[in-house]
Amino acid sequence: MAGMSGGVGVGRVLGIAAAKRARLFCYLLPCSLILIFVAAHSRMSGGGGGGGMLPMCLPQTKVGFLKMHKCASSTVQNILFRYGEAHDLNFVLPSKNNYLGKEVPFNRTQIADVPWSGIGYDIFAVHTVWNFAEVQALLGPAATFISIVRDPVDLFESLYTYARWDQLFKMSLYRFARAVSLNTTRSQDFLTVGAGYSGHNQMLHDFGLPEKDSYSVAKVRKKIADIEQEFDLVMVAEDLDASLVLLSETLCWPLEAMVALPVNVRFPQYKQPLDEQTRALLRDWLWADQMLYQHFKRLFHRRKHEFGEVRLHEAMQRLRKLNHAAREMCGVSETNFDNSNGVFRPSNNLVKGYEVNHVTDCINMARSELSYIDILRNKQVEKAKNV
Repeated sequence: MAGMSGGVGVGRVLGIAAAKRARLFCYLLPCSLILIFVAAHSRMSGGGGGGGMLPMCLPQTKVGFLKMHKCASSTVQNILFRYGEAHDLNFVLPSKNNYLGKEVPFNRTQIADVPWSGIGYDIFAVHTVWNFAEVQALLGPAATFISIVRDPVDLFESLYTYARWDQLFKMSLYRFARAVSLNTTRSQDFLTVGAGYSGHNQMLHDFGLPEKDSYSVAKVRKKIADIEQEFDLVMVAEDLDASLVLLSETLCWPLEAMVALPVNVRFPQYKQPLDEQTRALLRDWLWADQMLYQHFKRLFHRRKHEFGEVRLHEAMQRLRKLNHAAREMCGVSETNFDNSNGVFRPSNNLVKGYEVNHVTDCINMARSELSYIDILRNKQVEKAKNV
């Protein structure tokens, strides 16, 4: 999160959300003028998104999203893909697959040779090991940065099942929780699984904290403080509707842009219920991710309070109605891996897929991640030919 010059405490004067909106213009005009401008329009509109003679904000078109493993991030990614495609924005994409760095932090050299390297970039929304400085160098200092977190025990259960680590370790998650200790991570075994998984403190791994640093309370706290400074919004997967409402406000995108299907979600029968002792053992083993989660959960609740309880409830209800209407319009029905194909086939047979009618917006909402990335890649190849 880039600071604004002029010695003015912008966040204290305007509040976090309004300060972020003003940030872009502070590169063009003195911040003192921007403070007066935004504060005035905040009063005119009552601090909300409706009413007032002039708009509170401009839609953000430079967005860095850290796609976190097993945190409803595929749903958020699909929202960003659809909005970006509809507004002719350019995406930071690998030349193949869906990762930009699996075990090493992102670096711009990883995309130096892609065919569309000369078109410029607006949205970063693929899996990576996070490197704020490198992503910001691509998107610019006024970019908005977002991510999402989840209860570490539930995340690990999802990852253990999804990656079929019961087969790798030849033990159930119940037995695994009793086999590990605070001094035993078996991280090398996890990394051999591939797909960018670390397993032990997966969220901090995705945020770019080296494995060796995840044993130091001081270094974990420092990383958490850095993340708070760098990111404009960290959502909470368990509170996804509220997260998307706050995302709508943070990006100044209409709530209609947050309509989505739950993407890459397991069927209920493939979720493992955990007893309290197993959860406690895993929570102790994942203590660093637990610190991260609790910190940003507190900040998220503060953001909800600042947004306003009544206003948030009304916006969430409206979003649910929009989602229901979209499902009706698209004729959405659930299917599985074996009974789906092409752009709708989910990542594996544990995960739901969807069948929809042939309206383009509906297809894109149900499209698998790899299929959508291929579409965007092809568009950028063609766009690069005209640069």
